[in-house]
Amino acid sequence: MSLEGKEIDYIFLGSSRVDNTIDAEIIEDITGKKALNLGIQATEPNDFYLLLKLIDELNIKTEKIFIQIDYSFDLGGKSKILNSYLMPYTQNAHISNHLEETTDDYWWVINFPFYKYLKYDYKIGFREVFSSGIQKPSKTDFANGYFPKYGYSGVPLKGKLSKSIGNLNTYVNAINNFSNKKNINVIYFTAPFCPKTKNLDYISKLKRKLPTLWNFSRLFSTEDYFYDCNHLNNKGAQLFSAKVGAKIKSIESAKVD
Repeated sequence: MSLEGKEIDYIFLGSSRVDNTIDAEIIEDITGKKALNLGIQATEPNDFYLLLKLIDELNIKTEKIFIQIDYSFDLGGKSKILNSYLMPYTQNAHISNHLEETTDDYWWVINFPFYKYLKYDYKIGFREVFSSGIQKPSKTDFANGYFPKYGYSGVPLKGKLSKSIGNLNTYVNAINNFSNKKNINVIYFTAPFCPKTKNLDYISKLKRKLPTLWNFSRLFSTEDYFYDCNHLNNKGAQLFSAKVGAKIKSIESAKVD
């Protein structure tokens, strides 16, 4: 199944802090509109930019695209997990350019198909979302995309963000420019961190750079809702998703009034 040409009102992009955190069914129940979680583990702004371009290229019609951002603002790397998912789709120009920029063995990947499967050993294929032109059954539940974590990981619930923040992120700027050019409504948000996270004022500094940021970093004051310091468990994710859905509905209702 491909999402090409489909209408999805709200799309959520981000790393595991979206993949394991946003329950699209709850968003839909509250807003009455279609939602989809397209979070992918370990992705960064460079990867979000690629996904945004692919959403546009595939003519996926959407009202808003939500991008989870936090300390990733200071990251300029790439997701090896995402790159492994991209390997079957190197014929796409955006994907090919992304891989050329983010892999050291691009020539081998492009010229020796067996090499890319041997090296990257992809198993599920880019969430099977951008499989345009490939006729095979999908394993991905396009009705949601949420992969919950349950209970508590056993890792001490404490963490630390940087005391300072960089001046800019090239890919965040690229996202902003691209979304403005294409008239795509992008909303940045920050998912909750555990209460014992140090230097959470980093997110306040981030909000000064992204004034419309939805800051949920301090949403929960109890540890019961966390799988580890950076990730909510299913109980916390359900409550957080409801909070996000309620905010979306409130803003949409205000527009109608």
